Amino acid sequence: MNKIQSLIAIIALVMCACSDKKETSDNTDIPQVKNAISELIIKNPPADAKGIFETRKVALPGDIITIKGKVMGSENPLVNGRAIMLLGDPNILTSCDLKPGDACTKPWDVCCDSPEDIKASVLTVQVVDNDGSPVKTGFKGVSGIKELSQLVVTGVVAEGSNKDNLLLNATAIYVNP
Repeated sequence: MNKIQSLIAIIALVMCACSDKKETSDNTDIPQVKNAISELIIKNPPADAKGIFETRKVALPGDIITIKGKVMGSENPLVNGRAIMLLGDPNILTSCDLKPGDACTKPWDVCCDSPEDIKASVLTVQVVDNDGSPVKTGFKGVSGIKELSQLVVTGVVAEGSNKDNLLLNATAIYVNP
């Protein structure tokens, strides 16, 4: 009799698990999240943009800065699923697409530059929510942002930033066409 009761319990569980009801996820936040990035896109570049290399030397947490850079500095400069990206200073770093004869498949990784130059010439840009956490959607594709895009970004240097790790909470982004 125990076998029959066990079999009935298993069948009941399987029937419940195989319900015809389709589960839907609540995606109502997705447009709002994308808008959090899209709302920062501006049509005209700020005139006072500085290079990343020079800015890193003087920027302090809480400072409002405007920098110009190129999406580069690692193999994956655009973080999937988060509003986080690396910008590199094209005055110091050279993406491989600009090197004649270079057949690099990921020219944004700046693999030909020294690690010291890369460290001194990149910064992390992020868009944060009300809690200070990175927005849960990526930059890639927003207003055409992709690897090697040239951007001008205004933002606030995040708390905890230092000369070795500069983090910018973006408040405006210009995408160079």
